[in-house]
Amino acid sequence: MLLRTAPMAFVLLTTTFAAGIDSYNVTIDLVRCTNDRITVEVELPSTLSCTECRYVLPRSVPGTYSLDRYGRFVVDARAYDASGKILAVRRDDDDIVVKGRPVRIVYAVNDTWDDPAGSEVFNPTGSNIQCDTNVVLNFHAFVGYIEGAKNFPYNISVRKPRGFYGATSLERRSSTDTSDVFHARTYMELVDNPAMYCSPDTTSFDQNGVRVTVAVYSHNKRMRSDSVAAVLKPTLAAVARMLGTMPVDRYTFLFYFAGMQQRDITRGLSFGALEHAHSSLYFLPEGSGGENMAHEMIASTAAHEFLHILVPLNLHSEHIADFDFRSPQMSRHLWLYEGCTEYFQLLARAQDTLLEPEAFLRELLSNLRMMQMFYRTRRVSLVELSQRVLEPEYQKLYPVIYMQGPVVAFCLDVTIRQLTGGRMDLLGVIRELMRKYGPNRPFRDEALFDEFAHLVHPALREFFRRYVEGTELPPIAECLQALGYRYHDSTQVETYQFELSALSLRRSSEEPIVVTRDTTNPFGFRNGDTLVRINGILVTPENKYELMSKYIWAPQSPDTVRVLVRRSDGLVELRAVPTKGYRTARYTFSAEPSPSPAVLEFRKQFFRKSS
Repeated sequence: MLLRTAPMAFVLLTTTFAAGIDSYNVTIDLVRCTNDRITVEVELPSTLSCTECRYVLPRSVPGTYSLDRYGRFVVDARAYDASGKILAVRRDDDDIVVKGRPVRIVYAVNDTWDDPAGSEVFNPTGSNIQCDTNVVLNFHAFVGYIEGAKNFPYNISVRKPRGFYGATSLERRSSTDTSDVFHARTYMELVDNPAMYCSPDTTSFDQNGVRVTVAVYSHNKRMRSDSVAAVLKPTLAAVARMLGTMPVDRYTFLFYFAGMQQRDITRGLSFGALEHAHSSLYFLPEGSGGENMAHEMIASTAAHEFLHILVPLNLHSEHIADFDFRSPQMSRHLWLYEGCTEYFQLLARAQDTLLEPEAFLRELLSNLRMMQMFYRTRRVSLVELSQRVLEPEYQKLYPVIYMQGPVVAFCLDVTIRQLTGGRMDLLGVIRELMRKYGPNRPFRDEALFDEFAHLVHPALREFFRRYVEGTELPPIAECLQALGYRYHDSTQVETYQFELSALSLRRSSEEPIVVTRDTTNPFGFRNGDTLVRINGILVTPENKYELMSKYIWAPQSPDTVRVLVRRSDGLVELRAVPTKGYRTARYTFSAEPSPSPAVLEFRKQFFRKSS
């Protein structure tokens, strides 16, 4: 991205903001956007009094566990007093420090997605400025606050190009073809409600009393809001059945689907999402791995983000409730916020018809395999990892939260059911704590384990001491046994494979074109072959990787595989039979041949199955 200084033009919407004397009145101008840079103007609350005012731009935000320093993307800052005089400005630790009493601060903002300096910023937490097509407004990347004054209201005016629609859960006070005005009660509320501007593609529906809006931007127009909504509906229905009562009345899903040719913004493969109280923002690929893979990614990611309405959005410690944007303090409980949430998204689908119980268990155990890659030198406790996650050494271990955390949550759920004779489960305990605390009353970070033990059983405190505060692996064998399964730390399993050396698909082409240096491969593939059908299934740009993985790179059976390819001299059918072998598999399970009636009943209650 070019870092030229863009010409600045300021438009004061004084009539709109006349009632906002003791508020921040912010104008974000998307119309005069130049070189992926936009202008922001902030009128400060009139009751502020400071002789040297520090305008804080966040180092980190709730729901993220990294130091991203959004102030480094803010440039050309100027400040003015009540008479219009320009005040002295200096930059300190990415903040804007103004000498004197400013009434207005003006600056330009570069986006994080394609700025080389922003390559390590997780895209769902960052900003995108594609002037004529799409702008992602994570407001913490555009707007700050005067130190000590983040609880003032914010009025946000967005000047937009004609034809743009701003999708958000933020309170919309007014809207025209060329502008929107939003209101947030505090800075935290503003940060908690991102917006996405682009040509409108939205679909809305009601789900168990929740008004759901799905907004989509797809770079190559492969994804549409109606098709995404169709994927979300059964997932949200499963979540609703698990929760019973939904804790929100409205929710917005904001999806940005990137084309893989957008290498400036996909360079870090920063795919994922960030949760908010009434919305979530997604940065996902358009689905070149196949339609089923794309739908699975949407469903599992959306279920995880939506279930954050439990934790941390309605149950959290003081470190989140009064988040320090300048010097963030991390909670001890990422195992709860992320681990339990990932567990619940799997459990909700397993208790429905979207995920078979044994597939649910395989998903859980696959986490143990991946986790070992991060623990090659030493294992740390989940509490230690949570508290020190902003440190570079622990940043490398951060993915463990999503691997070990769900397994801990599963074992905690089983243990709670066992200790209470089935009267309580993990979800029920969290709901009890939500009733006691809720979104506006945080718990003490150090007291949560005792709170769990008080509600369930004193013996539960030992579980936390060993598996969350300590470094022991959770008792997965005992928990699987309670459900009627045998745990195998290591076992021999049959595999099927083709002897293929360096066989791939051409990445620079949408078409499924084979790249190989080995013409002696069992199929007889030639470099440049175009795949037409695999086992009778038409190969498309969307499903090419899915089919290659299922039938050629990792065949699941000893059956002959048939591949129809196109060459310069016509169509040719290639055939090959995979060879059988064995490999050592870690962290697997098998069904008990004769589980007791009590075990079968426990399993039925756990998965909420009628039989």
